[in-house]
Amino acid sequence: MVQFVRYVFPPLFETLQATYGVSNTQTGLLFTLLMLGYSTAQLPAGVLGDRFGEPRVILGGVGLFATAAIGAFLAPTFALLTAAAVVIGVGTGVHKTVAIPYLSKEYPQRTGLALGVLDTIGQFGGIVAPVVVVGLLASPLHWNVVFTLITVVSLGLGAIFFISTTSSTTVQSERSRAETDGSDDPGVRAYLSIFSDRRLVLFLVVTTLFTFVWNGIASFFPLFLATQKGMSSDMAGLAYSLLFAASLSQLVTGDISDRLGRLRVALLLFVLMIVGLALIIAVQALVPLLVLTVVMGIGLHGFRPVRDSYLMDIIPSSIGGGTLGIVRTVMTVIGALSPALVGYLSDTVGFTAAFVVLIVGLLFGIAVISVLET
Repeated sequence: MVQFVRYVFPPLFETLQATYGVSNTQTGLLFTLLMLGYSTAQLPAGVLGDRFGEPRVILGGVGLFATAAIGAFLAPTFALLTAAAVVIGVGTGVHKTVAIPYLSKEYPQRTGLALGVLDTIGQFGGIVAPVVVVGLLASPLHWNVVFTLITVVSLGLGAIFFISTTSSTTVQSERSRAETDGSDDPGVRAYLSIFSDRRLVLFLVVTTLFTFVWNGIASFFPLFLATQKGMSSDMAGLAYSLLFAASLSQLVTGDISDRLGRLRVALLLFVLMIVGLALIIAVQALVPLLVLTVVMGIGLHGFRPVRDSYLMDIIPSSIGGGTLGIVRTVMTVIGALSPALVGYLSDTVGFTAAFVVLIVGLLFGIAVISVLET
């Protein structure tokens, strides 16, 4: 639902423009503000998770974005809808920063697999969102009913999660945390001191490069296929769906990284990204393009659980949430610049040059991973 509620907005842009009389710029600004809200929540969520426990922060985030969805349902003006979208961004932004350390503690021997399941289900929410919107628009129901659906389902899932985390093991864990002397609470210095670890700094460069590349591809891939490869809009949309469907690879790559090592698998996945994107630029035939889209998607999606597992391996659990919050803030803020750069380059020198820049970023990432392996 964290993915669903964020990615339900783009399929509604045309409807929002007709309903509120707004432009592409205004609907684009709504989504930008939502994502900025998402980015700014990363660090506070991590710190709160370290201090009060990840389940409480997860439930707080659910309550916040479920309530904001009701605000979106009731919004009489576009300005109020935008305000609700920002709150949705903040509410969803707290989730992954605490979900990753939470799952790594619950499944210490199978962290990669657990995070692969998390990311795969999350991507499924993003895939389903436009399908649900299309269904609603074709039905007698009003489009804003989707926000009541979000509230009901999210609160239901939150209730199930609350019940599951009140088991004896979790209660004991939370009690132990609460009984810990306050002097043990991590301060700003503790969070910053971990960045003296060469591995964390170098891997922060890797994950930032990855986020930058992913945002650039995800933002313009359908348009690239339509304008540069001659695909119809429907076929480009199908290829885009295949890109996201490749997220199933996360179940495999996370598990393999538990067995063979994070950096080794990360290196292989970066190679897949580069080969896939480079051949997509060069190839014109339809079927090879679809196959290469899946190959590239395996690399892009498959890296996520490997990335998150490696971070949890090197970050002390006592400051995992806050440190991960810093990492995710850096990568999401810098990654947010990618669509603007790719858009500018595609307008001035063409998509090929824009995507070559992304390949260069991936090559740099391979170099940094190689240094980490030494």
